[in-house]
Amino acid sequence: MDGASGRPGVGSSGTQPPASVTGTSGGWLLGTQFSVTGQMGWLEGYWHWVPGDGDTTARKFALWNVYASSTQQVVTGSVVTSGTMTAGAFNYVPLPAPIQLAPGTQYVAACGWTVAAGIPVTSNQFDNGNPYGGGIVNGILTGWSAGTGTNAFPYTYALGGQGVFSNALGADPAAAMPNNGSGSDNLWVDVSVSDTAPGGYSGSYRLFPNMADMGNWTLDTANNFTLGMEFSLTSACTINNVWFYSPATVTQLPTAVGVYQVSGTSLVASNMSPSWSGTAGSGWMSAALSGTLNASTSYKVAVLNGAGTPAIWNCAQANYWSTGFGAAGLTAGPITAPSNATADPPGQETYNLGATLTYPNTNAGPYSYGLDIEVTPVPAPVPPAQQFLYQMRQFR
Repeated sequence: MDGASGRPGVGSSGTQPPASVTGTSGGWLLGTQFSVTGQMGWLEGYWHWVPGDGDTTARKFALWNVYASSTQQVVTGSVVTSGTMTAGAFNYVPLPAPIQLAPGTQYVAACGWTVAAGIPVTSNQFDNGNPYGGGIVNGILTGWSAGTGTNAFPYTYALGGQGVFSNALGADPAAAMPNNGSGSDNLWVDVSVSDTAPGGYSGSYRLFPNMADMGNWTLDTANNFTLGMEFSLTSACTINNVWFYSPATVTQLPTAVGVYQVSGTSLVASNMSPSWSGTAGSGWMSAALSGTLNASTSYKVAVLNGAGTPAIWNCAQANYWSTGFGAAGLTAGPITAPSNATADPPGQETYNLGATLTYPNTNAGPYSYGLDIEVTPVPAPVPPAQQFLYQMRQFR
């Protein structure tokens, strides 16, 4: 909500923030629904508009991942409390450290405080015929329209509007999420999201971090499968983990994991007895895998259920890589996952029937089966000149 290019905010275009509050009092939670698209993003902090007659008391902020109309979880590392706010201004509250956001996931940025004067509200903003009936798009950041708008969140667990609120759950957004849809209202909670890693970051990357649910999935069949997702890297990386989404109600987990090189279909890393970080049916979980992968090489991360009597153990989300959030491919730091159209034949993602870990080479459509890879870039070698200087210092 920077006021540029027709977006709301202080500036020469777009809806201007309210000069005065809408009078109310008590514990309030306010929130905005948004997603990042096309790539993994970094949440850097929150913004909130305080009208000229608004409360300047400190606010607390938190990020929630929504995965059902009544089921959410607060994202680790997303909670921060402001200092005294400035009236008549957008106030920025940075996180202590940026956190990763998964593409195509519904998030709610929430703030809360004990209201004395009132809250900022601008009505009739996000429905059809309103200024932002098509939502708000700024780079990888999308603020969704209301349910009748032309760019509402496509899954079925939208919260009945764009801005969300609660005046019955207290004033702590880390303890409860605002879950009442305010229709087409703008409650002036905003986020700062970057498409690049913070300076000096040397940690790991994955495509779907801080994502509780795949969204719009259906259970697959009770078969022994090897499932695979194609990806490549822009730099050499070590493997940290394989991630797998274990949907609710299933009772079996993959019995082997690995990474195949697409050219030659060779298995380049494997763990035939993975220990998973969660229990069957509890969502995203990881299993350790080690090895080093090269840049500019196509790979498939793979999981197998080799159970002697297989039950339903995985889910599938139709059209994810053709018309869904993966339609143009996805990126996360050095990781690129191609779309169905640009993946190696027969497409993205693939499977193989059988109880042995095998290169998956059958595509039943551009399904997502809930696979992810976590890698860390290999540090660049120290230039020879610097090595020489270091050696010379040893003799001083």
